Formats: sequence, structure tokens, C-alpha cells
Amino acid sequence: AKRAWDTSRPITAIRHLYRGQRIPSFLGPNLGIGLAPGEAWMPYQSPNFVSPPFPEYTSGHSAFSAAGAEILKRFTGSERFGLTVTIPSGSSGFEAGVPARDVLLHLPTFGYAADQAGFSRRLGGIHFRSGDMAARALGKAVGKAVWDR
Repeated sequence: AKRAWDTSRPITAIRHLYRGQRIPSFLGPNLGIGLAPGEAWMPYQSPNFVSPPFPEYTSGHSAFSAAGAEILKRFTGSERFGLTVTIPSGSSGFEAGVPARDVLLHLPTFGYAADQAGFSRRLGGIHFRSGDMAARALGKAVGKAVWDR
């Protein structure tokens, strides 16, 4: 799919489409969100982690997560995952004091956990919604096909 569609990632599309305009952007570690030149827009990630150098559509994260969730659901005979985890305050690998307080995540089902993995790539500015959603459907279909085989 990535080679067939060969789509730009948000960093490329946004920098091109909003060149010469000031738009909301991640400004860098511990600098928050603010207005920046469109051609300098940044996804929310460590500055030394570059956006993947291959097409955006479809999201590998979303596809792998959805396929894994489907396999786990079939293997266990239940959609129930039931994981609860606390992300400790200050545990970011690239921003001091982030998150500001502990964050409690509850992942009730395998499907929900997979959806959150895909959605996180959109929040970070690595994928567009279309690449995430199509990959979730693809991953679920692959998981079913693999299990059935």
C-alpha cells in the first residue's frame, strides 16, 4: 500500500501547503505549542528522531497493532485485555517534567489498545487520519486471514 499510494507525511505536506504562513506547531522540547512558519512545522517528537523516510499511507503502527489485536482476541477467545498502566510524571524521554502529573491509562480491550496505538501517530503528527483508519481495517483483515489460515 505504501508503494502503491506513495503519499506525503504530515511534515512534508504541512510545510509545503503552509509555506509563508504562521501556523500552530510543536516548537521543541519544553517550548510547547506556538505559532511558527509553516515551512518549519514540527511533529511532536524528539528533534533527533526524524519522520520515517517512506510513504505515509497506510500506517504501519495501526496495521500491526490491529492485526495483533485480532490475533490476541482469537487466541484468548475474548476481546478483553484489561491492562491498566500508570505513566509516571516526568517520564518523557525528551521533555523535562512531561507529563506534569501521573497519567492513568486503561486499555479494556485489545481493539481499544490497537486503536490508541494508531491514534497516537496522528496526535504526534506522523500520520493523517486516512492512513491510520485504512491501516486499522487492513490490519484487522490481515489478523483474521492469518488466524483462519
